[in-house]
Amino acid sequence: MDQRYRIAAEDWIEFEEEKHQVTGLTGALVRLRSNSGHHQTIMLSVLLTDPSFRALAVPPADADNGAAGLDPGGVLASLKDKQARDDALELEAHLYEATTGYRSGDPLDKESGEPRPQYHPDLLLSARIVAKAAELDLTERRIWQLLEGWQEKGLWGLVDRRKARLKNPLRNIDERVIAAIREQGAAERRDSSSSVSTRFRRRTQNRLDADYGPGVVELPKPDTFRRVVKLILHRSPSDPAYQRISDANQPDRTFGNVLAHRPGQVVMLDTTPLDVLAFDPAMNDTYNVELTVAIDVATRSILAWRLTPLGTKAIDIGLLLADIMTPEPMRPQWADALRYQMLRVPYERHLSVDERLAEAAARPVIYPETLLYDHGKPYKSDVVKRACRKWKIDLQDARKLKPTDKPQVERLFGTVREQLSMHIAGYKGFNVAHRGQHVAEQARWTLDEITEFFAEYVIAVYQNQHHRGLHLHGFPDLNVSPNEAYAMALGSAGYVDCPRDPNLYYELLPIADGGRAINSYGVELNYLIYNADVLYQLRRAKSPYDNGRWPIRYDPRNLLHAYFHNPSNNTWYTLRWTKALNDLQPFTDITLREARRLVELRAGDPKDKDFQEQIAKALWDLQNRADAPEMWTKTDRKRHTRDLHRGEAQAQDEARSTRAIPANVSPPRPVPEVVEPTVPSLHAVPDLPGEDDDFDPFAVQPAEVWNPHTSQEG
Repeated sequence: MDQRYRIAAEDWIEFEEEKHQVTGLTGALVRLRSNSGHHQTIMLSVLLTDPSFRALAVPPADADNGAAGLDPGGVLASLKDKQARDDALELEAHLYEATTGYRSGDPLDKESGEPRPQYHPDLLLSARIVAKAAELDLTERRIWQLLEGWQEKGLWGLVDRRKARLKNPLRNIDERVIAAIREQGAAERRDSSSSVSTRFRRRTQNRLDADYGPGVVELPKPDTFRRVVKLILHRSPSDPAYQRISDANQPDRTFGNVLAHRPGQVVMLDTTPLDVLAFDPAMNDTYNVELTVAIDVATRSILAWRLTPLGTKAIDIGLLLADIMTPEPMRPQWADALRYQMLRVPYERHLSVDERLAEAAARPVIYPETLLYDHGKPYKSDVVKRACRKWKIDLQDARKLKPTDKPQVERLFGTVREQLSMHIAGYKGFNVAHRGQHVAEQARWTLDEITEFFAEYVIAVYQNQHHRGLHLHGFPDLNVSPNEAYAMALGSAGYVDCPRDPNLYYELLPIADGGRAINSYGVELNYLIYNADVLYQLRRAKSPYDNGRWPIRYDPRNLLHAYFHNPSNNTWYTLRWTKALNDLQPFTDITLREARRLVELRAGDPKDKDFQEQIAKALWDLQNRADAPEMWTKTDRKRHTRDLHRGEAQAQDEARSTRAIPANVSPPRPVPEVVEPTVPSLHAVPDLPGEDDDFDPFAVQPAEVWNPHTSQEG
C-alpha cells in the first residue's frame, strides 16, 4: 500500500540519519536545511524514495523552527497573538493539576474544591494523566509529549507553533555570505557612502571569490541582498558617512566612566567647531568659529571657554587654563542675581581669600588637579605642559578618536547646540546634511558678540539648570544644578585658593628656541628685529642663564611685539618690531610664514641684510590686498579676520594680566617700555560750543558747490 506524504515549507523531515527542515519547493526540487546548518537541493522523487526518509510530526527539540539562538521565553513575551499565550497558560494549569493536583501547582494557593478526586496527589501520576487526557479529549501519549516539552522549554513548549512561529529571516542565507557582508561593512565604515546594489555588492562578491574561489559562493538576488544587508548591518553603506564614522569611533567594549568626587579632581578640555557662522563687518564676510571649553566632571560646571576663528593655537589652550582659575567678571547689563555671592557658598570667607570675587559672576573658580584632553596638537604643546608643570597639574590624554573617553564634554557640545547655537542667527548645523540654504546671509553677529552670548548663557542658564547627571546627596531622584553641586561639594572637599600671578600671561607665552643674543640693533626673532630702550643697557651682555642667551617670549597671535624679562628689576618689557608702522595691523605667525614664502619665491635670502625690508614690504602688500575690495579673495578675507581677532584677543589677555598687578606695588624707576594695557580707555565727548539740544536738521543751509564752468565764465 502506497503511503502519501504532504510536504510544505518549514516542515521537518528525517533524511540520511539527520533532521532537515524544508526551506523551499521549486517544481520537482526541494531545498533542505539540516539541523546543523548545511544546505542542499534534492529532487522530490529521490527524497521520497530514499529509505532513510521519514516525516516528523513534531519538530526536533533542538530545532526551534530554524531560529537557533533565540530565547524562547523572550519570543513568548513578545507574542502578538494574545489568544495563543492564553491557551498556553490554560494548558499549563491543566498540567499543574495533572502533576500536583492543584491548578496553581502550590497547595498553599489552592482553589475551592481542590484537589479534585481524580487528581488527588495520593493517586499515581499515570492515573492522573489518564484522567486529564479524558478531560481534554487528547490521547495519553499527547499528554506525555506536552509534559516532556513543558519540562524542557517551560511555557514555550505549550504554545501552538502554528500560531506563534519563531522567525529567522536569515535562515536561507549562506553563512559565508553573512560573514562576507559583515567583514565588508566593517572595511567600509569610514568610506564615502555608496549604493548597496552596486559598489558594496561588487566588493562583497570579490571578497567571496578571493576567499572561496571564483563562482563558488554566489550572492542572493539584488532585492534579497539589500534586505539581508539591512538586517545584518546597523549602518548601511548608503547611510550618511558621518553616521558610520561616528559608529566606528565607538569602543569595542563596555564604556568606562570617569568618576570625580570633588571639584577640580578631573577637568576635561576639548575643542569643537561651533555650529554658527560669525560675521566680519570689515570684510563683509562670514567665517567659521571654534569653541574650546573646560568642564569640571564632579560638578558639570563650565569653568572656562574660548571662541576663536577656525584654528585654535596652543597659546589659547594655555590661557584657557588661566581662565579656569580666574573669576569671570560681571557684565554691566547682567542682573545682580548672577553675581558670585549668589552661589550659596560662604561668600565673605571666600572674599577674604580672593578679593577678585567681589565683582565676579556666578561661576565656580576651581584649581584643577587633572586635565583630561584630546590628542589635538595645541593640547600637547610645550605651552600647555609648561603651564601644568608650573601649577602642579597632572595631564592625562584620552585615546585617539575615542570620544567615549570624554562623554561629559561631548554631551555638553550637544547641549550647547540645542540650547544656544541653533537659536543664533547664522546657525549652520553640525554637518552639510543639516545646513540651510542661506546661512551666510543670515549671519549677523560678530565673534565678540557671540562670545558674550555664550558667556551669558553659561552664567544665566547652564550653571543654574538642573542636570540629569547631578543628584542631591541621599536623594537620587532629585537633580541639582552645577552651581548647587559646587556649593554642596565645598562642604565636603573645601575651597582651594587659585594662584594669582600678575605675570601669568607672559609666563605662558612660548620662548624662542635656544634664546637670543642682545645685539646693538636689538634681538632677532623669526627673521624679524625687535628693539626697545631697555636693551641698550644689556647689549652684547651674557645672560645669567646657562647658555648665556636671553629668553625672549612672543605671542604667535600678534608678532608686532616680543617680550623680555629683566631679572635685575623683575619687570617685563615690550619689544617692538623695528619695521612696524603705526598703521600696521597685528599679524599672526601664519601671516608671517606667508610673507616669508612670498619673499623666498622672489629669490630672497633670509641671511640678507635687506631681508627685513623685504618682509615688511611683503607684509604691507598682503595687508593692502586685504584692504582693496577689488582684490579680496576668500583667503585674504580669512587672513584679515583671523589676524584682527587674534590681535584683539592678545591685547585683552595682556591688559588683563597687567591690571592684575596690585595697586600698592609701584614698579621700579626708571621703567622704559614697561608693558602697559593696550586696550584704549573711553573718553567722554564734550558738547560743542553753542550746540542746541533742539537740533533741526532741516534748518542747516547746504554748502555752496563749486562749478568749474561758472568760475571760467567769471
